[in-house]
Amino acid sequence: AMSEPMPPQRGAQASLRRTAAMTRRPSRLRRMGAGVAAWALLAALPARAADDETCAADGSCSPQWEPKTLSVVLPCANEGRFVEATVKAVSDSVPGGGGGSILAEIVVVDDGSRPAVSKSLSKELLERLGVKIVRHERPQGLIRAKSAGAKVTTGDVLVFFDCHVAPQPGWHTAFLEAMRASYRRIVVPSITDLDIDTWTQTRKTNAVSSCYLTWDADFKWYRSAGEHIPILSGGLLGISRRWWTETGGYDDRMETWGGENIDQSLRTWLCGGEIVAVPSAQVAHMWRRPTDPRTTAGYTASAVDTLRNRARVAMGWFGNFSAKLADYPDMEFVGWRGMDTASFDRVRDGLQCRPFAWYLWRFREIYERAGLVPKETFRLRHVKSGKCLTYMGPQGTHPQGREVLSLGSCGERTVTQWPSQPTDAQRWHHANQVAGAGTCCSGFRVWNTDQCLTHYPNVGTVICEVLGRFDQALRLTGDADEGLAPGQLASVRRTCLVKRQGKLEMDACKESAAGQKTRPAWEKIAILEPLEHVLYRKAKEESPELFA
Repeated sequence: AMSEPMPPQRGAQASLRRTAAMTRRPSRLRRMGAGVAAWALLAALPARAADDETCAADGSCSPQWEPKTLSVVLPCANEGRFVEATVKAVSDSVPGGGGGSILAEIVVVDDGSRPAVSKSLSKELLERLGVKIVRHERPQGLIRAKSAGAKVTTGDVLVFFDCHVAPQPGWHTAFLEAMRASYRRIVVPSITDLDIDTWTQTRKTNAVSSCYLTWDADFKWYRSAGEHIPILSGGLLGISRRWWTETGGYDDRMETWGGENIDQSLRTWLCGGEIVAVPSAQVAHMWRRPTDPRTTAGYTASAVDTLRNRARVAMGWFGNFSAKLADYPDMEFVGWRGMDTASFDRVRDGLQCRPFAWYLWRFREIYERAGLVPKETFRLRHVKSGKCLTYMGPQGTHPQGREVLSLGSCGERTVTQWPSQPTDAQRWHHANQVAGAGTCCSGFRVWNTDQCLTHYPNVGTVICEVLGRFDQALRLTGDADEGLAPGQLASVRRTCLVKRQGKLEMDACKESAAGQKTRPAWEKIAILEPLEHVLYRKAKEESPELFA
């Protein structure tokens, strides 16, 4: 992710509160972008010290926030022997252990385990390692388990880990040091592999992987060398108690599991905080592996609950961009249009959060330069057959990660094997950065999906690599392409997409001939400006001061 500076929200937050009455609007208008009006006023206010800073006469500021203690929350649901191993690993990783001067306590939230966690942990062990147990007789799900654990902590920083980890030496120092920059900062460790037989780290990762947000309020992984993370991937993180409280913690209307990471990410970025990777803080993690039954989850999660949670995130934070949910048929199952999002409005009003368009601009590395807010969508027509390149997969996230393509009658609705039928399986847009250049675009993405056109090893679609990858690098050649005839879908290897005996495959591109006009093989038709770009363009036109 990128590291551009953010607008000076913190420095003027107190002054902004005095103008809040001027920017209040009915709930519906707030969701459609009233934050723009507040931020327009903010741009004209004089800067002043934030409430976690002290400033000298020369204008230089330093943080007052000095976190000293941590509390670790472990949500556990039928984790068996992993609970004790994790508790011991957490305690041993911090000087003084649990209940010491740094690690205030370890909170185990027993979310309906059978037998109860307290049956397997001795009273002596609990006291020696500073462990508190919060028990749910019936499973409440990950989200409410973490919220329940947070309520009984006392440390300056809340740390959420899974109940099958082994934090590595020095993680706590890296966390505290990184968080000193601001109490509004969330920190994320580097997640490594755990050997569950020895409870030791087996393989280190090179960096913390980042995630980005998609229009169906889901998230996707991508490679990033930057320290700022657009979307949290899940449950391993550190957050100050104060920021947890100010942002409202987790939404209490969300059920079981899923979507809370997206909600927390948007609450943080839109309301004046940031999410930072801390690669030097390593936490070994047990991954669920189908070949090892010991790693099987001891709980179930409802796909409908997760979908509903994601819809709440979009309705709560997307503003007028939430209309994009209509492009995803699955969302109709959860009644997203009538959701009560008053709790989000209260947080937005209290912290004077930015509008969602600012988030898209803040991470323009993804949304502008990788084509997630495309200027146009179009169909790709095979000129000779008169048919259009058609995606045969589902809308949104593809559960198998790849799909086949076909040629279909242009404009005809495509019926696929998937329950979530695409609204327009023939609509594409330019996507993915030009690798190494950081500009858009190097390939083609199926609109409203996570799939990009690939030429290797076979023609089809795969999960998009937004920062660019050779197998997804394809362009529609034009008159300026040196040596290649125009109107071809060409790869970097100078092979082109052709139709041969009813199949789509790659073959040598046609070369241009001086003075000869060649009939194109492919052409863009039915070009439209999508809703997301219309809204983004208008937001930038109406409030340019937010995007400077």
